[in-house]
Amino acid sequence: MNVQRELGGPSAAEREELYARFGMTSRGIEEVERMIADSGLRPVGKSALTNVRVSLQSTKNQAARVVESHTCELVFAYELELDPNVLGYFVQVACRQISRTTSSGRNHISSAHLDFLVFRKDGIELVECKTSSWLVYEASKPEAKWVKAGDCWRYAPYGEWAAQFGLTFRVWVAPELPGVYLQNLEACYALVGVDLTAAEQLVIDRAQKMLSRQPASIEELATAIPGFTTRQALWMLASRKVYGPLVSTPVVLADKFFLYTCDIQAREVDATLLRANAGLLADAVVHDPLLKASATDRKRAIKSYAELQEALAGKAPLTKRLRGLAKAVAAAVAAGFSPLVGCLTKFANSGNRSSRLLPEQEQAAAAALLAWNRGKVQLVRHLDYVFADECLKRGVAPIGKSRLDALRRAEDPRRHALATGGFRGFHRVRPSTDPRFRSLPPIGYGHVLYVDSSVFDLRYAADHGDDIPPPKATFYVGIDGCTRMPMAHSLIFGPARTDGLALLLREYVKRHGFLPKIIHLDRGSENTSKWITEFCDGRITIRHSPTAGSAWNGIAESAIKQINGQVAHQLPGSTLPDQRGRSVDGRFKSKSQARVAFTMAHELFIQYLYEDLPRTPGQDDRCPIEVRDDAVQAIGVMGTPCEWNDDFLIRTSIRPRRWSFDKRKGVRVDSSWFVSDPLITALRTHAPGDARADCCDPTICFVLIGGTWIKAFHCRVQSIASASDLEKLFARLWWPIARTNARRGRDRIVRSRYDRHQLAIAALPATQHLAPSSDPVSSIEPTAFAPCIASSGSGGHEGLDVSPGTPSTEETHDNALDFDSLEPLDEGEDS
Repeated sequence: MNVQRELGGPSAAEREELYARFGMTSRGIEEVERMIADSGLRPVGKSALTNVRVSLQSTKNQAARVVESHTCELVFAYELELDPNVLGYFVQVACRQISRTTSSGRNHISSAHLDFLVFRKDGIELVECKTSSWLVYEASKPEAKWVKAGDCWRYAPYGEWAAQFGLTFRVWVAPELPGVYLQNLEACYALVGVDLTAAEQLVIDRAQKMLSRQPASIEELATAIPGFTTRQALWMLASRKVYGPLVSTPVVLADKFFLYTCDIQAREVDATLLRANAGLLADAVVHDPLLKASATDRKRAIKSYAELQEALAGKAPLTKRLRGLAKAVAAAVAAGFSPLVGCLTKFANSGNRSSRLLPEQEQAAAAALLAWNRGKVQLVRHLDYVFADECLKRGVAPIGKSRLDALRRAEDPRRHALATGGFRGFHRVRPSTDPRFRSLPPIGYGHVLYVDSSVFDLRYAADHGDDIPPPKATFYVGIDGCTRMPMAHSLIFGPARTDGLALLLREYVKRHGFLPKIIHLDRGSENTSKWITEFCDGRITIRHSPTAGSAWNGIAESAIKQINGQVAHQLPGSTLPDQRGRSVDGRFKSKSQARVAFTMAHELFIQYLYEDLPRTPGQDDRCPIEVRDDAVQAIGVMGTPCEWNDDFLIRTSIRPRRWSFDKRKGVRVDSSWFVSDPLITALRTHAPGDARADCCDPTICFVLIGGTWIKAFHCRVQSIASASDLEKLFARLWWPIARTNARRGRDRIVRSRYDRHQLAIAALPATQHLAPSSDPVSSIEPTAFAPCIASSGSGGHEGLDVSPGTPSTEETHDNALDFDSLEPLDEGEDS
């Protein structure tokens, strides 16, 4: 296997040329090649609590690059993608034998994974991406190795290690306000490689000519040049035809986003605007003592100032205290403050200056709180017991419960929640992210698709039999990140699985004719499967929320909540009474109320999703349809065009758990046989390499054989060929359940017959049990039935194989999918 072809980036020949140009030694070349071979092997973001993991489809490398943070590493990756000086890059490269000096003066040898190995036209560099807050914290530690020199940060161990191999090391610091920069870079990157029409090229030429005379805003260019829009501005920025304040100003503010032909000028303007924004968004620094005073001190100041006014008016004697107060008031007024500042008391400063706890009590409290944060103590009352035991060990009396509870509440609640409740417990108590450090929504329609799934809180009536086992369904919904428009859906039986995701993508292309540039998913098993990775390879970037981090997928979660609340909970069969538990009478439970058929529920579901939700106004009094129209007019559709053809159908078909083939019968998938004349002809000379069952039509299977995809059909293909897509989908979802029910029914009948025979045998006289030789049937040789058994295998039960040593299939492929709970049919059950 060609490793470099998988990793992408500069080819081996291109790297050899670069090594020779840079004059690298053989030792340096060997180390760089080893780092490239190990690139991407380390799993990133698996245990990250708040990081969004991104699998970026890199245009520069023609391969995927996985980064562990979308507000730090992803921003730098976008910079590399848009930089013409960059030839390619690799992520998560292992650097071994790095020498560090410990605080005790000893030499410590260890390894590290740096974020990027970048091949540029003028050199090769190692880059570590950090946030400024992290660097400032590390630099504040004693004997810190992270040092700021001017505007650059340095880490000596990494720099020295890179220098010995002829490489450079750099620390890239993410912007303090990353949201605007990430939003602009995402929009620019979405237009990389997009071909322009002749009319668009003419418009861009006129814009460049106008900008060569003086800078202009996007709005000014749109007014002066007919046909110029924000989309053309983004294309020019992505192609480095022009430059702009990408870090500080959203490109959607057309009247404030200026374009420049000089990169240096754009950077200076960007830095000036960024400093202004940082000042506006900085933490409050209050100098007025009156604003910082306590309520008691302010109340006392008002009373003292009133006494001073009466004394100055001659209504009361001007005492020594009041004369001093008058001087303080005059000084406060001269300094520009309110007269009340001179009358402020300092009552708030009274009280204990130090802790009233004994040192042993403080040690006991620290030990108890450490056990609390590590999850060894889960209940508050148990914390009191642990603290009392710690105090007993140290020979001191325990403090009051209120004081201990105050110390507990002062601790970070996330530590205890993570130790006792895992990721879900952590996110349950995690405070909201500061809006200054959040990422912003995309600015283009069709750019980012947020996908999530949930159980549809409704039990269906049995419109396909009286004992339907799956009374509830699972639905997927896809929401556009820019406009909050519902884009696609799928409704399936059973748990969430790959079928639902594939159906949603088919629905997306069928409705819109394009695919999104980015899909945002949670970390469910179907969302991290090989299927979605293969489908998105080379075309779609995948973003994964942190485990149990539903806030990162909020717009899809909100749509799911509205669907269940406005549709499922309003119909007979709603499971909302079930969720309320014993407080609801049994006759109102969902099983008793299930009267809505699947087809009717599906119709109501899609009506609300595609008719009501798009017309529902949001917080800004604008509905998703209005936002979509404005976004399309300004930027156009930012998705990737996708045709509805056999290529797309094969890509959205699911590889089954087990499949096999027979030269005479065709291909067997999930206990069903699929066959066609072209398939039988191809099986004479080739063995199939892959098989995929259509995610919607249960009678179609695609088989890869001899380098060609061949369509095979189930024996029921003609009977449901004229059925609607919804009816085919219902059959696709129902057949596995029907097979499972049929197997269970046959098992019950076989068991009943076995018990009946055992009772009959037990009723026979004991002498008949001991004379097997008198049985005429038992005296016949077993081989006498061999011809019958062999002929029965070629009869009407094609799936039955009972002849020993002659299996009906020549090869079996096991493709396990852990998230698929559908059970296969017994052999001979379906032909």
